[in-house]
Amino acid sequence: MTPTRAIAATGFLAVMGLPMAAGAMSLPEAIAMAQKSNPTLAQSRAQADGAAARLGEARAGRMPTVVLSGESGWGTTDLGGFFGFRRTNVTPRAASLEVRQPLFAGGGIFAAIDRAREARQAALAQAAGAKALLTSQVAEAYVTVLSADQLLALQSAQVAQLDEIARQAELKFKDGESPRTDLDQAKARLAGAQADLARAEGDVARSRAHFADVVGAAPEALEPPPAPPTTPATLDEAMVNAMQSSPTLRAAEASERAAEAGVRAARAERLPSLALVASAATTRDEFFPGYRDDGVTIGVQGKWTLFSGGLVSGRISEAHADVRAAEAAVDLARAQVREAVIGAWQDIITARVVLRAATDQSMAAASALDSVRNEVRVGQKPTVDLLDAEREALAAKYALVIARGQQVIDAYRLNALVDRE
Repeated sequence: MTPTRAIAATGFLAVMGLPMAAGAMSLPEAIAMAQKSNPTLAQSRAQADGAAARLGEARAGRMPTVVLSGESGWGTTDLGGFFGFRRTNVTPRAASLEVRQPLFAGGGIFAAIDRAREARQAALAQAAGAKALLTSQVAEAYVTVLSADQLLALQSAQVAQLDEIARQAELKFKDGESPRTDLDQAKARLAGAQADLARAEGDVARSRAHFADVVGAAPEALEPPPAPPTTPATLDEAMVNAMQSSPTLRAAEASERAAEAGVRAARAERLPSLALVASAATTRDEFFPGYRDDGVTIGVQGKWTLFSGGLVSGRISEAHADVRAAEAAVDLARAQVREAVIGAWQDIITARVVLRAATDQSMAAASALDSVRNEVRVGQKPTVDLLDAEREALAAKYALVIARGQQVIDAYRLNALVDRE
């Protein structure tokens, strides 16, 4: 069996609803596989991990710091007789331990923590959005492969049917039972069907390549797609869910809160800062043999920048501009989500209507084709009528395959917008 016929056979089984071979990949398995290997999702997760690490760094600003430092060396000193010391070898060494606990920073530490926390929430929302989008993309790639296989099987069967019609037309022409026109029309339709078959083979190759790119594995054997996932029952429900759970909107809102925390952090630079400091130090042989200096101090250190040449004011103005930009981003995200949800919901409604119409069309076209075949067989109609009926039946089957797949794709797209698996 050639590769093309093998693919066509697989698609034919799917069209006829026959069971697939054991070990076939299901749509949930394809989604799970993509989530493990997709580079875009891995990148968004890494960014979320980085944001979590920055939150840890910000929280460390309110904790005490302990710094231990020391030095040791060897050298020679020559005091020229002062203090009774001449040229002498010395081994200077020193050590110090400092503990610093921030007491007040004008709210800057807590603002930095809030900003990092909201940035982490934004990164997590973006990762969730990437995951939802990937799920939708996998579903689309999965359904597209199955649809392409089914369309290839239909087109292959059509070529075989038209080849038989052309053969019969040639026999009738030779026997004088039909005009040359019937034979030419049959051959023309056969040539057109063969060209369509070549395009269908190209569509199969492209869909399989895209599947491998999205999922990270070749679609060697796929189970028929499951029924469309559960979606919100009404447009209002979908809109409410999207405004509450949309990853895009949640990320924008978290970024806005992070920008507001940035304003507080910038304003804190105008205020003084205080820290409790305790230190202990020991020194030996720093100036001359036998020298020692040991001490312990505990106190409060303060810092207040009274003039910075406009640096702090500039940072505050920049932070306010960031807030305005973030507010605009939230408004834009809200509008885009609203538009996308309405569009996705309408696509679902349209897909349902189209599927019902395509089902009726396919059944009617198949019934008409059977009738025309019988009429042509007994000579009541010319061969061109059979060719037209074959084309209409094939177009109806095409529409039905596409409508079934589109219903699944549209449901996953809507759920991706409302963060619903």
